[in-house]
Amino acid sequence: MMSFVEKSFGLALLWLAALVALLLLVLWQSGGRLPELGPLPPPPTNGAAVAALRSFDYPGLLAPRPPAAVPTNAVSPFFTLQFQPPPPPPPPATKKVELLYMGCYVSSTGDKLAYLQVVDQVLVLTNGAKVVADHMIQSISLPSMTLTNAAGQTNVLEFNVKKALDVPIS
Repeated sequence: MMSFVEKSFGLALLWLAALVALLLLVLWQSGGRLPELGPLPPPPTNGAAVAALRSFDYPGLLAPRPPAAVPTNAVSPFFTLQFQPPPPPPPPATKKVELLYMGCYVSSTGDKLAYLQVVDQVLVLTNGAKVVADHMIQSISLPSMTLTNAAGQTNVLEFNVKKALDVPIS
């Protein structure tokens, strides 16, 4: 029995033979030359065909039309209330916390420690200590102390001046 490859090869040879036979038949009938084609006749300018085309024109079909008036107060057909985006989330709740920088001193090991009053507590903290929420001490000096939060926002606390910070409620 013949395999698929052998059958398809035989089928391809059969098609090729049929196409060659058709080409030879066309060449034999034409005498080996191309048929001579003359110029195309001009389109009719007057006659039954033109009259039929003119009778086909409905009144005003091809006449110029004035531009359509656009209603200004109409609802757009492309607007729908079904696909409205959700409202933005509410801003995070914050509270005000009063801080008071009350000075600093240097320990015997060389660490700077700062006195900081948070609301009604007095804390003694060093560099990098967490003060409130995500605010941490970045630097301590005698005239001021710098706090930073996780977002990189800095707050400078001057000596003996109260400052209110907005911190997220946790």
